[in-house]
Amino acid sequence: MNFDYDQLRDGNISKLSDDGRIEWFRQRTHYIFLEPISRLFKGKSPAYRELNSSKQTDLPARSFVIASFSVLLNGIEALGSFLTPSGKNDVRFCTFIAKYLSSWDVTVQNSPYSTNDLKKILWKHFRNGIAHGFCIEHGAIDNEADTARGGWRVVADAGPSGTSQSHLEIGPNAFFRDFRGGVDRFFEDVKTDPHHRANFLIRFREIYPN
Repeated sequence: MNFDYDQLRDGNISKLSDDGRIEWFRQRTHYIFLEPISRLFKGKSPAYRELNSSKQTDLPARSFVIASFSVLLNGIEALGSFLTPSGKNDVRFCTFIAKYLSSWDVTVQNSPYSTNDLKKILWKHFRNGIAHGFCIEHGAIDNEADTARGGWRVVADAGPSGTSQSHLEIGPNAFFRDFRGGVDRFFEDVKTDPHHRANFLIRFREIYPN
């Protein structure tokens, strides 16, 4: 599952069939991405406890919640690049959500943003907000939202000078659970659907020349 060893050193990917390339990438996705990051969405795992302080006496104070969610959103963009020939990152991201995270392809009632399209909110204000400023404008990642309908909720808060404002909270564990299911469906489609298979193999050869 390491391209430098499997192909650059040993040339093994060149020997694989198309089915073999799909399976190699599926295993690579689990190896370098899904399995490691899953440890960050388990509150009692040693990895989670090491990266997130839980008490005031647990010093230095630290939280990896925003960083881990950023990695997750970037994974969606990466997998989306195998679905569409578009080179636009936002299109890749939204395409994956629309196809494999359909419960998150919804309208946000009383949205605190200029759009109420949740997948576009996730792209602009969560993915880009974290990547470019360590900030989620009018938003948060909160475990309490995991139990909300859909795994997210709009929460009203007191704005300056008594004005009414709100923010959008995303339940990280609910989102990750749905994402894992989406990844499984993605690979099933790549294996069985000719259109998805063709797009996947084109992108695979671009990224992993062999």
